[in-house]
Amino acid sequence: MLYDNILLPDGRLDTFLSLFCVRMAADALSVFGWEVESSGRILNVFSARGVEILNGCNGLDLLGIYTGFIIAYPGPIRERLLLLAGGLLLLYFANVFRIAVLALSNVYYPDYWDKVHKASSYVFFYPLILGLWYLWTVISDQQTIFSGGDFSSA
Repeated sequence: MLYDNILLPDGRLDTFLSLFCVRMAADALSVFGWEVESSGRILNVFSARGVEILNGCNGLDLLGIYTGFIIAYPGPIRERLLLLAGGLLLLYFANVFRIAVLALSNVYYPDYWDKVHKASSYVFFYPLILGLWYLWTVISDQQTIFSGGDFSSA
């Protein structure tokens, strides 16, 4: 709701995320020896057809889903903030890796690019989000069990 009604129409956070993810993916690929060009939201490898990271396709909505999972489940505030910050950072770097993979798949497997693009969220984000959320439920439940909280003696 926050994303659809405030962040998406405004577009500044989406633009910021798209630009920095493309820049970091370009830097990572060039460190590993690929010839890359990036301009704004577009990333090209070996002057092949580039990939463009648009608003709504840059992972911001998935960062929001993760944040909602962590906030919605009860638990200690310190651990919540640490897992929230660490998880958002991990998801951001997973998105950078995803963008690099999309650019490389466009060069080496252009016939499969649509399939790679559609599957990339499921491969890169959902396992991380669910794994981190599971970790949060385990941490949260341990705190509740050991705090002597909501258990009755009956």
